[in-house]
Amino acid sequence: FIKNYLANDEIKLCIDIGANKGSYTQMLLEETAANVIAFEPLPFIYSQMEHSLTEFKDRCTLINMGVGAKSETLKIHYNEERSEHASFSEDVKNIDYVVNSNSLDIMVISLDEYCELNKVTDIDLVKIDTEGFEKEVFLGAVKTFNEIQPKFIQIEYNWHQMFRQTSLFYFSDKLPNYDVYQLTYDGMSKVDAKHPHYNIYIFSNFVFIRKDISAELHV
Repeated sequence: FIKNYLANDEIKLCIDIGANKGSYTQMLLEETAANVIAFEPLPFIYSQMEHSLTEFKDRCTLINMGVGAKSETLKIHYNEERSEHASFSEDVKNIDYVVNSNSLDIMVISLDEYCELNKVTDIDLVKIDTEGFEKEVFLGAVKTFNEIQPKFIQIEYNWHQMFRQTSLFYFSDKLPNYDVYQLTYDGMSKVDAKHPHYNIYIFSNFVFIRKDISAELHV
């Protein structure tokens, strides 16, 4: 998606929510000329990300906070050996491969408040990978998605959503001015978020593309 689509677009600002060690942020910085704002809540993982992105420090803003429905302090559940499974939701403990035995209090901010405080008025991409906490990110980004209307909004969609009682349709219903595409190994394909086939809780990545941008794509 980054190499085939974003790299060919003149994108200027991307927001990476749930950046972990920064590999997705790094790819954005390497493949595009965009600036990136990256949120990572776990302090010890944030430090690793900060170190790995040193050479891009003039183009990235790294924030050691979580993103959710509102500004508050929440408990994040994590496993030091599998930090990519960390989540603010305890519901995901129902997933057999998630063993988050540690917890930590973390400051969380909504995307709407962050954009308002920092006068962010134009966004090309928002990538959300929050291990089942995507619903809360959406709830705190209503103004951003309705008024700023980023070109692309990417989410990871997995088993987590079943235990959080959300669906692909739930997210698409919050984004009426966007078409939905499923990312595949060799590109992406447009899908109908109302169809049961695309609401199966199997690991996927979907990108919501603003309709005016979608109309110009040859996919």
